[in-house]
Amino acid sequence: MGLPILWLAGAALTSGASGEGGLAASMLPIALRDTGGLMAGVGALAGALGLVAAWLVTHYEFPGRRLFDWALMLPLAIPTYLAAYCFTELLDFTGPVQQLVRALTGGVTSKDYWFPQIRSFSGAIIVFSLVLYPYAYAACRAFFLMQSGSTNAAARTLGANGWRTFFTVTLPLSRPAIVVGTTLAMMEVVNDLGAVQYFGINSLTAIIYSTWINRSNFGGAAQLAVTIVLVIALLILAERAGRRAEAQIVPRDSRVAAARVPLSGAGKILAVAFCTLLLAAAFGLPFGQLLYLASRRLTVASFELTAAPLVTTVTLALLGALLTVAIGLFAAKRGLGPSRPARGAIRLATLGYAIPGTVLALGLLQPLGFADRWLNGVTRWAFDWTPGLVLSGSIVALLYVYAIRFLAVSHSTLHEAMERRGRSMLDAGRVLGSRGLDLFLRIDLPTLAPALLAAATLVFIEIIKELPATLLLRPLGVETLATLVYAKANTALFAEAALPALAIVLAGIVPVILAARLSARRPS
Repeated sequence: MGLPILWLAGAALTSGASGEGGLAASMLPIALRDTGGLMAGVGALAGALGLVAAWLVTHYEFPGRRLFDWALMLPLAIPTYLAAYCFTELLDFTGPVQQLVRALTGGVTSKDYWFPQIRSFSGAIIVFSLVLYPYAYAACRAFFLMQSGSTNAAARTLGANGWRTFFTVTLPLSRPAIVVGTTLAMMEVVNDLGAVQYFGINSLTAIIYSTWINRSNFGGAAQLAVTIVLVIALLILAERAGRRAEAQIVPRDSRVAAARVPLSGAGKILAVAFCTLLLAAAFGLPFGQLLYLASRRLTVASFELTAAPLVTTVTLALLGALLTVAIGLFAAKRGLGPSRPARGAIRLATLGYAIPGTVLALGLLQPLGFADRWLNGVTRWAFDWTPGLVLSGSIVALLYVYAIRFLAVSHSTLHEAMERRGRSMLDAGRVLGSRGLDLFLRIDLPTLAPALLAAATLVFIEIIKELPATLLLRPLGVETLATLVYAKANTALFAEAALPALAIVLAGIVPVILAARLSARRPS
């Protein structure tokens, strides 16, 4: 699991400050500037949107609150690159919104009226924030549901109104949850490739892709990739510090549940309007755009265009989910043991989820290529036969990178399920004479079946949406839904890819709804 990062570190150190790797020195300031600005903007806006939305649905009662409680998570079903394509189709010069503006104002060219440019740095911040605010929303919502109602009640008793309570009590106490949510959102910003390229932003991930693919400069790309790993490491430290702080402050008093205050008048209207506009902008507009474009292109040709990538995507997702869940099950079982080195190794192995797919793909291609060369040399010497690119030129590379990228998803789900189950069932099975494989098949698998299914579903959906690693490691002639949408959008033919894009979103909606509904109940 650590092979890509170790390989990149070695390549970055050996490439030097000039020659092949010297490109990093000239591109790094630009990449850091654009990436840092984008992360800061998205972190601030997504954090603010998620915090306000979570505060409203957990502290107040208003029409539609129960619907908004889980529906505000739906934007997570839309990958960032799809959101970028959809909002551009809607708001660009040739889109329906500007067409309506020209019809109302009589304008002909863009100089005849003013309209904000969606394909800009500020436009990217808005689009990313609309898609990624659920990370902050989920973290703050969970924190508010666990928070004791006594603090807010004390503030109200001392004469503070709702707004003053929010700024003097709720906001300071929720700072750790905001840090956790915004850090996760910023990690997604660093991981993105399709949206930043579409918006023309020189992020670290985009420059790595350009340095490697367009300039064939592996050393420079490796240096930039190591920089991303360092940035991610800082974000992980901030996120973990936030989680530790969140666990230490204001423990929940189960006898004092946080009461929701019924809203009336202008407050009720503002709460409903905010949640409605946020959900409509973040999910309704892109999803509606995909439905509209897909319905217009609903022909035999569109189904033929989607059929092969759909089969490929589902096959890769199924195989990747099975492999990743199997490794996650092994890691979860070993992680519960007494060995501290084993637990530490597993903790490091599950960090792949935080590393961008572009970085993982970059770190895997060369070692897999060398492994193929060695394998072909052995088979040529032993059997006078060369199998070709068995590892780097097949779906093996994709399954490998999926296992690294999404191991944390399956491991965390199964580890939590094993801790809840405890060891009493396994001990009882051993007392009754069950051992080894028999114990695994008769006790482990049945008791972990719901968690295994949940982990497989989450990994399955993540693989369907995954773009950067798939784009870089797929074999020749292999097309998935994500790469098809990416290729069509980059050639200004996004309407032709609306149906596969809609399939990606629909596949992501189910687990988002299930996760939101399962966490909807207040803990007691």
